[in-house]
Amino acid sequence: MSTKDKQKNRLVVGDTTWADAIPEWLLEEIKYERMMYGLAGIVNPNAPKIGFAEIAAYLMTASMRGPLSREHTKIYLYCCARVFERKGKEMTDDMKEVLKLGLTKGEEYFYKELVDNIYRARGGEIKNPLIEAMKTLKKKCDRKEEQPGHTKDKLSKVQAALFEGVEE
Repeated sequence: MSTKDKQKNRLVVGDTTWADAIPEWLLEEIKYERMMYGLAGIVNPNAPKIGFAEIAAYLMTASMRGPLSREHTKIYLYCCARVFERKGKEMTDDMKEVLKLGLTKGEEYFYKELVDNIYRARGGEIKNPLIEAMKTLKKKCDRKEEQPGHTKDKLSKVQAALFEGVEE
């Protein structure tokens, strides 16, 4: 992997001093989300680019540097709750409550700003050999669709089956 690709795969944290404090299971969850969203992005350009685990890791390290704003605290709790829910981990009552209520419009604004900033800071899309191979395969399939006699429905059904259950 080239240096440029390594920069695109880097983990962006709120404070590098605390990067070693990120639990291993959360780092694994970030890898999982990056792969899941990278694959989903092949068939859906509007698929998320940054997952809840990556935002949680960023805010976790930022919170160790100093207090978070009210909005960032709620986003941190919300992201952690979404990850815990997906992993089947036991949640606190606060986590259950924030999942039930969701984010306000103001908090969604801060959330989207965080996503954009993290995405930009890490260098954009993640480079992964599997994702790159799938993109190449998709391009070949798209070219085949343009040929006479090709049924687009078969490919659409396969794509839908591959990405069923991927969060947006």
